[in-house]
Amino acid sequence: MEKLFYLFIALVVPAAVLAAEDINKQVDKTPKEQPALTDKQDDGKQGKPVALALDPQKFEFVRTNLVSTFYHELAHALIDMMDLPVLGQEEDAADVFSVVVIEQLFKSQEALAINSGGAMGFKVDADDRMGKGREWDWADEHGPDMQRYYNIVCLTYGSNPENRSEFAEKMGLPLERAEYCNGEYDLAKHGWDPIIKRIEDAKSGEPVSFHQSARTALQQRAAEVIEAEVKLVNEKFNLPKRLRVTVKRCSRGSNMYAFYSSSRHKITVCTNYIDELYRTAPK
Repeated sequence: MEKLFYLFIALVVPAAVLAAEDINKQVDKTPKEQPALTDKQDDGKQGKPVALALDPQKFEFVRTNLVSTFYHELAHALIDMMDLPVLGQEEDAADVFSVVVIEQLFKSQEALAINSGGAMGFKVDADDRMGKGREWDWADEHGPDMQRYYNIVCLTYGSNPENRSEFAEKMGLPLERAEYCNGEYDLAKHGWDPIIKRIEDAKSGEPVSFHQSARTALQQRAAEVIEAEVKLVNEKFNLPKRLRVTVKRCSRGSNMYAFYSSSRHKITVCTNYIDELYRTAPK
């Protein structure tokens, strides 16, 4: 019956003009536990790490979260470099951009995989927090993990409700929320489309550069994921200022796992974040 109800929503219920709330891709996290190793030390080869086989399912979780995170940080860069007005929290706007631009850049099934993987990242974090008895920091600039999970699921469903009723049901999207998701996505797309078109139509611009200092096999493969997105951005868009993207190890005490620096026009993806994604990936 629920599946039929989602189909009814997709075909009959008119789009509601409601703002997408707190759809924020939180990538500033407090370190949890030591990441699982994906390489081991070989004493017979002067300390050179020997790669262990990566679990494909766990790496897919890493991949989809990294792509989602990259476009979230790209939104921060665009807001800064283009001096864009932000109505509400900038973190929320960045998450909305991530969902919208992924739906535009990728074919439907790939966009669905990326956005659903990004949403699952929040659920994993929420489950971990709950399991450790830790309360959400209500003063944090990011929205609660489970709220953000449902917001991304809603936008992803709302972008193509005719074909994603099964996805909405699988992800546990409440029927009363699903009713408004097409309207939420339309509003999000209406807000970001003119900005995306500006960088698409620009006759010239500055390239996005990429650098990485990954160490392990897992980190190297993850860096390749980010590098591929940098190449795609350079193919599709012309940015008004030079943007640098780097994958590197961040300081042990840092709670920043991916971030944009406005003073340097630089996106940093921490290898610490990559390790934790792999460690916490659902089985």
